[in-house]
Amino acid sequence: MIIRPATPADYPALADLWYDSWQSIGISNETDLSREGVRARFHQEAASRWALYVAERDSKPAGFLALVPEESRIDQLFVDPASKGAGAGLALLNHAKGLMPEGIVLTTHETNQRARAFYEREGFVLTSIEPDAYHRRAKCHYAWRPAV
Repeated sequence: MIIRPATPADYPALADLWYDSWQSIGISNETDLSREGVRARFHQEAASRWALYVAERDSKPAGFLALVPEESRIDQLFVDPASKGAGAGLALLNHAKGLMPEGIVLTTHETNQRARAFYEREGFVLTSIEPDAYHRRAKCHYAWRPAV
């Protein structure tokens, strides 16, 4: 597996990976974007604020990482449903730790138990939970700091 900066040529496949992965979690509801909405948001965010990386296995995207470096924040980390459990998520998370060694923050939904367990196993600490009335889910805020 390699991790490399994403290019605009990657965006359509990564946007579809994002949508498919989100749907595979099983917590979506009618407030979430359609596939076309996700594609539009992906292109907008990638052009305006994300530092974007793709994990590739056999020349195919296995996952992606969207960072907001000025906030030391992981905005998105998604793995292709067919690649879950094969190390893409961990490789992307370790890449983020290498790029932001002073610490990282992120949010995930309270009901996304697999993601929460993954982040906690990798040293992230739950700092707060807040309601997200629009999406009718609670958001969990996590932080990672390197061991001293």
